[in-house]
Amino acid sequence: MEQVRGTGRGSYIWGQSVHNIRIERLWVDYVQGVANKWVDFFYELELYYGLQPDNAAHIWLLHYLFLDAVNVDLEEWVEAWNSHKISLAAGQRSPRDMFTFGLLEQGPRGLDTVLYQQEEAAFEHIEEFGVDWDAQTDVGVLQHFADNNAPQTAEGNPFSVFTAPATMNEVIVEPPMGPLSAEQIAELNQSLRALVDFCSRDMGVRKLVWQEAVGICTTFFET
Repeated sequence: MEQVRGTGRGSYIWGQSVHNIRIERLWVDYVQGVANKWVDFFYELELYYGLQPDNAAHIWLLHYLFLDAVNVDLEEWVEAWNSHKISLAAGQRSPRDMFTFGLLEQGPRGLDTVLYQQEEAAFEHIEEFGVDWDAQTDVGVLQHFADNNAPQTAEGNPFSVFTAPATMNEVIVEPPMGPLSAEQIAELNQSLRALVDFCSRDMGVRKLVWQEAVGICTTFFET
């Protein structure tokens, strides 16, 4: 944002700030609403059902069996979250309402709009922009924020005002290479459908799917 729109204008808020509490609240809702279920599931597979997280073949199989299901859960959670009401100074509105009516009132916004000279909105109290006052008194949200955001200052200067990190966080996830041929994948699908309810959303059934899939794949390399 600063590269495109310029520095010193609040395009992006770096470091810890009360302005970031709203996104922290979103993370709390996301973790509780969908992430914890899958994190617990994968930990159980590792502890009790033979998942080896350092084994590329196991990671490929995990992706093959459950990535679509994870994405379905995420899409459903996003749909629900975008429809829930958020407390604002002017009343309660959902993210979808704010987005839709914002387009009608302000026009489309995005990085491409920098091609046009548009008058910037003037905020009487810019320091309060984006602050979620309800979250400031939510102990759970504040604790989550403190646990995941270490105090940030310029190196060697505890009195400095933090502006931007020296390096940006980046996680590169390379898709694992599949060890099975097209014929073996077809056989895996056919065998799984005969043994378990492959489309079930029950996490207990999904554990059986993993067990059976590992067993089937193991036999491919034993004959």
